Amino acid sequence: MNFAGRLQFRRLMCLMVRQNFASECENAINKQIHLELKSSYDYMAMAYHFDRSDVALPGLYGFFKSASLEEREHAAQLMTYMNKRGGTICLEEIPAPQFKFTTVKAALIEALDMEKTVNESLLALHALANEHSDPHLSDFLETNFLIEQVDAQKQLADYITQIERCEKELGVHIFDNDIKGKDMH
Repeated sequence: MNFAGRLQFRRLMCLMVRQNFASECENAINKQIHLELKSSYDYMAMAYHFDRSDVALPGLYGFFKSASLEEREHAAQLMTYMNKRGGTICLEEIPAPQFKFTTVKAALIEALDMEKTVNESLLALHALANEHSDPHLSDFLETNFLIEQVDAQKQLADYITQIERCEKELGVHIFDNDIKGKDMH
């Protein structure tokens, strides 16, 4: 079977499983996959910033590295879901991280802003699923993402409050040791 034949066969197979899956939802899931992968990329940049020898905060390195892995796992969950529903995954180029933070507090605020952006996108996707009467997508988002997003935002807000209390060098060192080994969520 030539390439065109294989492509046509794949499209037919996808159509076999596709049921009550609006193209608007499919496009929004692709947008969410991109956002999750971008967040993973941004968290990885943050992690390795804190791993530098002139910064040397291994707790923050581990925290942000774990967050990066979690966002990548979210993208993979969405891609698996897309295949189950008969959709087509459309990966896009991921831009380089654009943030410039100079303090731990600024990095945590940047992370909280990222989490809020991801959460807003998930809520819009959930509303779109409801608008298209797609209970499968709504349940998938509620079960795998929405509660976790609220927990992540709360954790980051708590960390920002804690770091505000101890913004001096020794306080940052103690804070860093305190979060060592803690995963996001």
